[in-house]
Amino acid sequence: MKLQLNAKDILNKQFEKDVKGYNPDEVDSFLDKVLTDYRMVEGVMESLKEQIVSLKRENESLRIKIREKDDEISMQKSKNILKNEFKNDSLDNLELLQRCSRYEKKLYQLGVDPSKIK
Repeated sequence: MKLQLNAKDILNKQFEKDVKGYNPDEVDSFLDKVLTDYRMVEGVMESLKEQIVSLKRENESLRIKIREKDDEISMQKSKNILKNEFKNDSLDNLELLQRCSRYEKKLYQLGVDPSKIK
């Protein structure tokens, strides 16, 4: 994308004076260049807007996938904790209740609701 004019060219443009004012051909030629550049910039802007929308959609999709994976990992950690703790079958009921209480606290600290573990 090569623009024909820059801000300095536009600001410093001096038109030759004619009998009735500025030379119309010179003014028309200059405005044609400005219009061409303006259309080019509009096209680039539209393309960039579409790209932004596309990237925002992709970003949100990836965020959802990350949340789902984090939830899966938390659930698996919770299951592993419970499996490891209940391997010992020789515990009495009071010890089991105390362990359950500790594990529920630990799960809540990890951000997992024990009632949702399958």
